Amino acid sequence: MRELICVILLLSFAAIAHSMVWQPELKVITPELGFEYGIGDEGHTDFRLGLRYNIPLYQNFILGFCFQSGYLMHDTDDLFYEDDYGFIYDKVEDWSDLSYDFLLGWEFSPHNKVNPYLLIGVGFVSYSFTAKDSYGLLSSIDVDVEGTATKVPLILGCDFKLAKYIAITPCIKLSPYSEELEITISDYEDDSFIGTHKENLNEWRGLVHLGVNISFPISIPRHRDTDGDGVWDEFDMCPDTPPGTIVNERGCLRKTRKPPARADMERDFRDKGVFVTTEIFFEFNSDEITPESYPILDDIGEILQRNPDWRIEIAGHTDSIGTESYNKKLSQQRAKAVKNYLVKNFNIIRENLSAQGYGESTPIAENSTAEGRALNRRVEFKIINR
Repeated sequence: MRELICVILLLSFAAIAHSMVWQPELKVITPELGFEYGIGDEGHTDFRLGLRYNIPLYQNFILGFCFQSGYLMHDTDDLFYEDDYGFIYDKVEDWSDLSYDFLLGWEFSPHNKVNPYLLIGVGFVSYSFTAKDSYGLLSSIDVDVEGTATKVPLILGCDFKLAKYIAITPCIKLSPYSEELEITISDYEDDSFIGTHKENLNEWRGLVHLGVNISFPISIPRHRDTDGDGVWDEFDMCPDTPPGTIVNERGCLRKTRKPPARADMERDFRDKGVFVTTEIFFEFNSDEITPESYPILDDIGEILQRNPDWRIEIAGHTDSIGTESYNKKLSQQRAKAVKNYLVKNFNIIRENLSAQGYGESTPIAENSTAEGRALNRRVEFKIINR
């Protein structure tokens, strides 16, 4: 049985590694927390902690794991227990079970509000109880039933999504056992030993289980980058750049120009009240400034340091590729990154600089061409008071 568990775990880890490294698609991980009731000889109640994992490209196919523990509800008033030394305990109580399942299955609508699913797997369950002497001659002991029962769970459930990351998940489970797990119980009448009998603990637990879980489906987008330039395909305007090519944030060959002289930059500040540049670069989908941007930022920092009375707005702008909210948020983060760079490296009062992201809202060129988009991806330094 250990070999089977090792094989299942190995296949599970291999599938996860495959999806993480070689299949950059949307994945869904669904942790679950719930309650389960078994209908059987006497039944059981369990608290349940589970996890489902969708395989990218085959997102309907899922791996699962479930851990649960609870109480058996069997009537134990007439049961006795005899330990290895022949001591008799006339009361047994607090029967509990511990169970874990490894599962494979299929989700029918993994990204919809209503998502039925079917799981099958292999599971293991063990039992324990407390034996007491009601006459006080012996102390109570905790007993672990020897052996582990093997089961083959079959689960039918359905996610009903209540919010983006919350779903209610009722389920029904059939849990047949491939072997019996029995315990020997001593029978007494009027303090006289009359024999022993076997109790099948799996029958106590029950074959049919009803459960309900609170599930938390988490979508993790992973994006394709076919040419390996660090720019996702959906944003890459040049998807076939050769390896090692230095690209801009749209995946095209970065065309750098010689930055203007510091004197010309300062003249723009004084005469126009604004300096505009497209030569401040950032890592793709990030506010991290690239090193080739440092020289022009250093020139700007020297100018502002010599004019401590100026109050400057640093305005970030983008092209129209991507959603409006995405572009606005990214431009705000980048404007703030420029502000932080200047304050950190120059003697500039932080309150004299403000950072504002405008996203794609104020283009200065057409977004239908690569040249126009390059002009729209800019940073503006506006004097708002001097």
